[in-house]
Amino acid sequence: MQYKSIVITGGSGRLGDYIIKKLKAEARITVLDQVPPQEDVGFIKVSITDSDALTSALKSVEADAVIHLAAIPNPRVASAQECFSVNTVGTWSILFAAEQAGVKRAVIASSDSATGLHHNPKNWAPQYLPVDEKHPVRPMDPYSLSKALSEVIGKSFADRGQLEVLAIRPGHIVFAPEYREIEARGADVNNYHYWSYVAPEDVADAFILALNLADGSFDCFFVGATDGYNERPTLELMSERLGSLPAVRKPGIYDALPTASIFDANHAREKLGFEPKVTWRDLLSR
Repeated sequence: MQYKSIVITGGSGRLGDYIIKKLKAEARITVLDQVPPQEDVGFIKVSITDSDALTSALKSVEADAVIHLAAIPNPRVASAQECFSVNTVGTWSILFAAEQAGVKRAVIASSDSATGLHHNPKNWAPQYLPVDEKHPVRPMDPYSLSKALSEVIGKSFADRGQLEVLAIRPGHIVFAPEYREIEARGADVNNYHYWSYVAPEDVADAFILALNLADGSFDCFFVGATDGYNERPTLELMSERLGSLPAVRKPGIYDALPTASIFDANHAREKLGFEPKVTWRDLLSR
């Protein structure tokens, strides 16, 4: 690990716990959050929208890298205004603070929802398969829009030339309370996330790989399992769901694995060295 002092915003959350466990032997970890983390690491209570307090916190621990997780995690747990405000202002605030504090690199949590495919009306379906980082985005709900704008904010700071910024777009992260729902989700033609998923430990690996990446120029990466929850072929389900099948640009993916995800993690595989290790069957067995 090239960084000695790593700050994790929102590190007391469920994903943060996985990242901390993988990193704490390699660097000094400080969590910025409203409540202390479970792991025995540094902690500073601070609001993610208070840029002055964030700058002071980063300077106090001499942070040289930031992992930004703090956010309203979905549009169902807060008002539309709070979801949008916290997620966008929070991203700007921590990146501004990082720039002011002389931090070298920030890895921010975006989402595959940035495409607008999960929360938007049915007339906004995948334009082609598999969906990659070049796929058009059309966010209309506050959460999807906040994540798409977080990527824009990240690139704007990267373009300023003082802070390296990379963005991770995880699929639906499956935590323990959801294990019992896996089979039902896989059988649901209208599954909210198009059957895509990823295990939290795999997402944690992606963030660490992004920290260690030699090329710090701005980039964005889909991160998810190779397959979907579904046991029926993905293209069959998509055709049934949409009434027609979008253009399939990489048919070999679905020839080799009929249940392959609609989201293409090949960019993360090629540039980060990301390889998902956990399948939904592993999660189900837990």
